[in-house]
Amino acid sequence: MPARLAPRLLRVSSAVPSLRQLLILHPVLLGIDTCSTHVEVALWLSPSTEPTHRVTLEGEASAALPIAVGQVLAAAGRGVRDLKAATFCSGPGSVLGIRLAAATLRAWRAVRPELALYSYLSLPPLAVAHPSFTIIADARRDAWHAVRPGTSRTVLRLATHELADHAPLATPARFRRWSALPVNQPITELPWSAASLLAASPDENFFVAAPDPDAFQHEAPSYAAWTPHIHRAPSAP
Repeated sequence: MPARLAPRLLRVSSAVPSLRQLLILHPVLLGIDTCSTHVEVALWLSPSTEPTHRVTLEGEASAALPIAVGQVLAAAGRGVRDLKAATFCSGPGSVLGIRLAAATLRAWRAVRPELALYSYLSLPPLAVAHPSFTIIADARRDAWHAVRPGTSRTVLRLATHELADHAPLATPARFRRWSALPVNQPITELPWSAASLLAASPDENFFVAAPDPDAFQHEAPSYAAWTPHIHRAPSAP
């Protein structure tokens, strides 16, 4: 029997703000999502919880994100200087895309220290919208991030062989996968639009302040200590 992964949980605090609360605090709010193979940028203007402008582009975030941001702001007749706050999806999802979004927000913050920044996780909004499924996203190394039914505030990390115990399974469409799914385990692909999911649940507390934006991770990475010794291959017997 394969070993089970040690429990690793991330709980979203019930004290974090909802979309409606963010718009009360910050009447001009930009949302960035780079978790999938598409980049989505949306602009909210208080008091509406529906985005007034939205652009979705397929392609690598390095090319698509600046274009999408420019198109949304141009359509609204605004610039980055007009934003009161910005949000981004910190994952689970495409780590490279997420880190590019985070770096973009850090650059804006460097020239506009008053810009409020927030992040949210990708799986909880889907779990709220589709409560009968366990929502999963690839965590690599034969593991999956997961939100089980009725636990939309908790992101688990499960080994592939554990997924069968949590059926039915669903995953966001257009999310990349590297780990193989269990044999004969069906999986439903759910439509993914971060802006639509957030607008559909405007009173859910999905957001958390992100003064130093970065990609979601269950645990901090560890590194081997460097030593100044020359490493040699072991001697032949």
